[in-house]
Amino acid sequence: MKTFSRLLALSLGAAALAGCQAAEQAGNEAAANGQGDSSTGGNAQGASARSIADTAGQSGDLSQFSQALQSAGLTETLRGAGPYTVFAPVNAAFDAVPQETRTRLMAPEGRERLTELLTFHIVPGVVTAQDLNAAMQRGQGRATITTVSGANLTVARDGEALVVTDPSGARARVVQADRIQSNGVLHHVDAVLMPGGGR
Repeated sequence: MKTFSRLLALSLGAAALAGCQAAEQAGNEAAANGQGDSSTGGNAQGASARSIADTAGQSGDLSQFSQALQSAGLTETLRGAGPYTVFAPVNAAFDAVPQETRTRLMAPEGRERLTELLTFHIVPGVVTAQDLNAAMQRGQGRATITTVSGANLTVARDGEALVVTDPSGARARVVQADRIQSNGVLHHVDAVLMPGGGR
């Protein structure tokens, strides 16, 4: 299992390097087009000196997400240089997952599945709400982003909110955007997206 975690950390690092240039380009295009976001409740004005993992661990609303990172062996990865964009489910999102599913995922034998689930919420590079807005404008109201697990997520607006949709049609609403960290950015979401749509 340690070997699996090391391989995953290496693949996350490689994906981050591969996606960084594209994310920077998206950010530059957004800045050049003057695309700001004043409606997502973001916190982009000041970057934290902490890593994504450390901020999640100290945020009361992300305690279950932080615990899941630890169980999957991903805490040190999200303390690394990155950069990463993480759509982090809040505690209420985990509470909505059936207890049986949560127990199975948090058990040692569920570690690989848990890792798959968590990497489904991680995108290489830094993708802010402003970047997503610019991409949605170019994509006629929708943007597609690829996670480090290789799955595509679709981002669109539902009223004033950004909504992330997985391939099965499950949706997670961004409830807090743009928590800029030393190694990327955190977006809080109100649902856990499941690879394959399973619960």
